[in-house]
Amino acid sequence: MKIKRTWPSSLKPFSYSTKQALTMKILEYDWLLHLYYEITAAAAGVKKHSLSIDNDKKTIFSYYEKGKQVPGQSSMIFIHGFSSNKESWLSLLQYIPDGYHCIIIDLPRHGETVEHKEDNHTIDTFIDKIKLFLDQMNLTKSLYIIGASMGATFVAIFATKYPEYVDMICLLAPVPVREYESDFIKELCSGKHYILLPETSEQFYTMAEKLTVKKTNLPDVFVKRYFKSRLRLLEEQKEILRSFISYEYLNLEEYYEKLQNIKYPVLIIWGRRDQICVVESAEYFSKLITDVELIIFNDCGHFISYDKPEATATNIIRFLDQHSYCSIK
Repeated sequence: MKIKRTWPSSLKPFSYSTKQALTMKILEYDWLLHLYYEITAAAAGVKKHSLSIDNDKKTIFSYYEKGKQVPGQSSMIFIHGFSSNKESWLSLLQYIPDGYHCIIIDLPRHGETVEHKEDNHTIDTFIDKIKLFLDQMNLTKSLYIIGASMGATFVAIFATKYPEYVDMICLLAPVPVREYESDFIKELCSGKHYILLPETSEQFYTMAEKLTVKKTNLPDVFVKRYFKSRLRLLEEQKEILRSFISYEYLNLEEYYEKLQNIKYPVLIIWGRRDQICVVESAEYFSKLITDVELIIFNDCGHFISYDKPEATATNIIRFLDQHSYCSIK
């Protein structure tokens, strides 16, 4: 005898389209965007903290930490790119074993780092605030600092300004000098800031196609929530971008030339299909720096930690073990 199973209307199995519709509805709530970040952070094995770098709490850094400091092993400091956030590293951090110590920060005027507005924000201001953060964390020597895009530019300049803090650095496609200016950067310099600071979902998808090789496949409603969370920083980031383009970008070569004098090893990683900072720029840095290793991923764009998270993490760790006093087994 066959028994016909009936389901209460609230418990009927979902079809794919019903599940998709429910997912779209759920993502309309901002708190679930934060929940998504929390789940991703848990998968990466990181914990979120905050730290004030001054007595009057004008700047309060938000950061993730993974693992604990290991004697003889450099702590890794991750610096994201312009208009990005600390969450951009989470897919990569899933591939870094728990035995390593990692700090992943939100830069001032980015992500969840809280900062009272200032009249201007130069490269030197960013770098000095990173130093203050590291001082407060008591991380003042033997560091392995990893930066992406403009974050890599910050890392390169930090390492020449405060070499006593550094054991080694890793640069993921830093902003190139004008000799290697891409069409994307030319458009930015002409005033089309929306190509890097999108204000609509359409502009976001256009930017994503430039940044990555891997498809994002994010639901529209998720993208809209993402924009809402960053709109409060949009005007301030436009100011930073305008300042960078009008002065620091024109003088990058003067900053980078100091890399000729550094005494520690440098790992450079680039994507061959990078449309923002073209791969030809890698040759400039590899000739400038004495102790350098260059890795180029073929099927990879500018957002290297997104396109190649496992391969990037593997090479970052290998480079650390190769140049450390001891290795994590």
